[in-house]
Amino acid sequence: MKLTALAPFPFVGAEFGGGERIYNLLTRIDAELEVFIPNVQVETKQQHKNLTLNYYLIPEELRHDDFDFSVIQSAHIIKERIGETDLVILEHPWQVDALSGQRFLYDAHNNETKLKATLFGKESAEIAARVETKALLANHVTFCSQDDNLDTQSPMTHIPNGTDIPKLSSVTSYRSKVLLFAGSAHPPNIGAAQMLANLGQVLPEYEIFIVGNCGNYIQTSSDNVRILGHVNSATLDALLRVTHAFVNPIAAGSGTSLKVAKALSYGVPVISSELGARGYADSCIIARNAQEVIDALQALKVQSNYLSESERAREASLGYSWDSIGKRFADVVLGLL
Repeated sequence: MKLTALAPFPFVGAEFGGGERIYNLLTRIDAELEVFIPNVQVETKQQHKNLTLNYYLIPEELRHDDFDFSVIQSAHIIKERIGETDLVILEHPWQVDALSGQRFLYDAHNNETKLKATLFGKESAEIAARVETKALLANHVTFCSQDDNLDTQSPMTHIPNGTDIPKLSSVTSYRSKVLLFAGSAHPPNIGAAQMLANLGQVLPEYEIFIVGNCGNYIQTSSDNVRILGHVNSATLDALLRVTHAFVNPIAAGSGTSLKVAKALSYGVPVISSELGARGYADSCIIARNAQEVIDALQALKVQSNYLSESERAREASLGYSWDSIGKRFADVVLGLL
């Protein structure tokens, strides 16, 4: 039996949503996989757990400001290298042109056409639509969120995003005054981080921490807003253990948010926009605007309310363990074989 996976970016050690998903799904398949990964540095091969990682080089003349489109333009490079295989796992649609008749599973992280249209406009959406339409012809499609409304006739299985469940002696930070947002430099994350930073002046009793590369683009004059930039997993763990609430006012984007699942797993109440809570809406406090964020924080000052939300968060997160989600994904893969 030969299994192959196509991943559109390096994901081992990744601390962002898409990378975490790919890593936690592929490494939980009880079989060896050969994985092809584009990069702009050097061609190399590495072994990691059950994965043989083949990094291939995107030529300079094919590189685009949007890395996804660089991957599309260079997919032909690995077309002959894939060869005969029993099944290809396609992570994101960008490498679909590397396929030439092989059976494949498409793991959809988002509605990519909708996402590109929202963030970058019509031309980007048209490019995305071309490859996404092909990817949705897969023998099977796994997806993060029903809200993505993927247009496919293929069999589908819901595989949500997940998290590792931490061991906690306590699941509440009722007396804490720390509010947290974490995100990459993805445009929707930047917008959410800026909105939260803007609340600094009207929430002077709180310390607002913005974690991740989104902070590189934030402007604030509030003394209670702390922009930390990228932090390691140990620092993020320490922050989540003392966070009063995770505030996630995402206004654009697609898919589901791993940072929400992570916050829930620490028993941290999540105050989120409807968009940011996709996939976890029953576990979050929905706030549609800045005033509703303020109102939600006011409600959490009541200890019984806080304890109830914290327990709800922790309980919900147990269903999003990577161990259980990874097993479900592995069952789909092995079922296709």
